[in-house]
Formats: sequence, C-alpha cells, structure tokens
Amino acid sequence: MQNTRSQKTDELLKIAIEIVVGVILTLIISTIIDLSISSFLPEYAKYELYIQEGAQAAIILIIGLLITKSIMEYVENKFSTTRKELYGLSLIIRIVMYIIIFALVLSVFRVSLTGLLAGSAIGGIVLGLAVQTVASNLLSGIFVTSTKTLKYGDMVNVNSWIWSLNTIGKITEVKTLFFKILTKDNNIVSIPNSALLGSGVVVEYKQKDSKYSYPTSITTMADVPADKIIEYIKNYDKNIDIYLSEKSGMTNVFLVPLKFDDVLEINEKTSEINRIVDKAYWDIKSEMLLMGTNTYEYNRTGNVYPLTVNLNSDVPADKIIKNVHEKDKKITVYLLSKAGANNIFSANFKYKTRDEIMENINRINLLFESAYEELKTADTKKANKPASPKK
Repeated sequence: MQNTRSQKTDELLKIAIEIVVGVILTLIISTIIDLSISSFLPEYAKYELYIQEGAQAAIILIIGLLITKSIMEYVENKFSTTRKELYGLSLIIRIVMYIIIFALVLSVFRVSLTGLLAGSAIGGIVLGLAVQTVASNLLSGIFVTSTKTLKYGDMVNVNSWIWSLNTIGKITEVKTLFFKILTKDNNIVSIPNSALLGSGVVVEYKQKDSKYSYPTSITTMADVPADKIIEYIKNYDKNIDIYLSEKSGMTNVFLVPLKFDDVLEINEKTSEINRIVDKAYWDIKSEMLLMGTNTYEYNRTGNVYPLTVNLNSDVPADKIIKNVHEKDKKITVYLLSKAGANNIFSANFKYKTRDEIMENINRINLLFESAYEELKTADTKKANKPASPKK
C-alpha cells in the first residue's frame, strides 16, 4: 500500500515537473532565438515573430503529449485496473487533453478558437451529418465501457433487429467505433458499438459457481414420453439439468442449460447433449417397440415386461400355468385367450436393466416349452399305458 501511494505521488510530481520544464524551455528557447537573430542574423528580424511562434507551438505540442501520457499512467494506477478496462475513461481524457493542446497551439498563432468555430458552423453541420454514424459508435463505446455495462471477457449474446445480428461470444476488444467478439466457432466478429445501444439487446451470461450457463433447446418427437427421456438422462448424468419447456404438436422441446468455462466449449457441449438426448429417445423407443406400446404403461409404476407365449391347446392351460408357477414363483402367468388350436399366455416378469429383458425372454420361453413337453409326454405315456386285464 505504501509503495502504491509513493508511486502515485511520484507520478503527480512527474506531471508537475513536465509542466515546469515546458514553461522553462519556452522561455529559454524564446531568449535564444531573440539573441541569435539580434546578434548574428539581423536580416531575419522580420521573421522573428513567426519563428518564436513555431518554436513555442512545437514545445507545447511535445510537452502536451508527454503530460497526456503521464496523466494516463497516473489514472491507470489510481484506479488499479488495466488499460482495457479504462478504455472509455482514458478515451475521454485523451480527447480533452488533445483539445487543450490544440487550443494552446492556436493561441500561440493568435487564432481565436471562438471565431474559428463560428466561421465553420455551416461546415460543421455538413461534417456532423457525415460523421453521425462514427460519432454514434464513438459515444456508445465510451458509455458502455465507462459505465462498465460490458467488460472485457464478458460472455454475451447480441441481438440487433437493425443489423439482423444474433451473435454469441466473448468480448475480446472494445475499439473506438466497434467491439470484437470471439464466437463459439472460433471466429472474430466486429460489431458496431451503436448495435449495443438503441438497436439491439444484449444478453449477458453470468457466471455461477465459476461456470457460465448457455441455454440450448432440443426437440424430439412426442411418441416417446418426455418424462421417460428426462428420467433416462438424469440416470445417465445427475449433473445435467433438463426441462420440458414446450409441447408443440407432435414434438417435445427440452431446455438444457449448458455449463462451460470458455465460449469455444459451446459447440462440443451442444453436440454432446444432443447425442445423449438422441440416444435416450431411440433407446426408449426401441424398448417400447419391443414391449409394445399398449403395455408400456407398466413401466410407469415399475419395470415389468409382459411376455406373450403361444402353445398348442392339446395340453390343458391350467396344467401349464401350474407347472410354470412351480418352477418360477416370481413369474405371474395368465391365460389371455384361446385362439383355435392355441392357448395364448401372458407371463409378466420384473427387470432392473434392459439387458435382463432378452435373458428372461429366452429363459421363460424355454420354461414354457419344458412345461408343455413334460405334460405332453406324461399324457402320452398315460394314454399308451396298457389297460389292466379284467379278472
């Protein structure tokens, strides 16, 4: 802290010394010119006034620029920030200093600034119309940066109805007439400052937990229930936030706020979440086709798969049900219908993962086949057994 104060004091002292040196140099050079002409070059006496004015103007210009530089260094240290963040304030200070230097140079040549401005009123109107856009961009840039509406490194989405602009990116530079944005496609886009004020809307993506959040919309067909897609994705990664934002006709629209550190991550993360949602949709749709859409409601209360089994009706259905149930008490078996020479059974079983479905389908089909063959064989043996001789 003490070093900072000492540095600021030194900078103020430096500015004061530059002013004093400028005054002293003006007096010294004026004296030297006067003595030189009067003693050695009397034939140039009639030009002495012009020489004195030119020398004084040069000194004012050089010293003025040095003082301006010193003032800028003092301001930057005073606010303990970077030149980029002080762009608006530094631009105002530079403009004011240049105007003062210009006015002092004109005063040396005895030119009235008031008269100059009055005499150029008509030209000023024409010039003002010509540079209206430039002035608008300049003032917009000064306002935006000096008020810290937007800062270097901010993540923004610029929408302008005049410029037909919709750009997402990180602010990398703020210039006099435009600012630059690094887009998610790794391109640099220059946008006029006036697009920020009066003709555009800026959405600033604030950081939360050191992460930016970028909302993206994903649309799927509505033939797969939205809650199942959300459940699938939550099971895949609990850190993914996904919401059903809209149901439009035959589609479901999901909103996923993507978290990222740098704008160049947006495309990769957008691609990743689209792949996850696409996989969720097709996995669930395949499961629905496998199970049948009419039985899909079972899954809303638990993972239950209704398997349909067809067997010949030459073995009584009640015996089949009893035999299967004795071999696996976890299977719930019903006789759905009798179609001609067939009995149609429904065997419902629970599963935890999709991989278990095919294993259980194979196992239960073999179980029914085994029950049918056992009962069929037993009936055949009973029918072929010779009758006992009558006494």
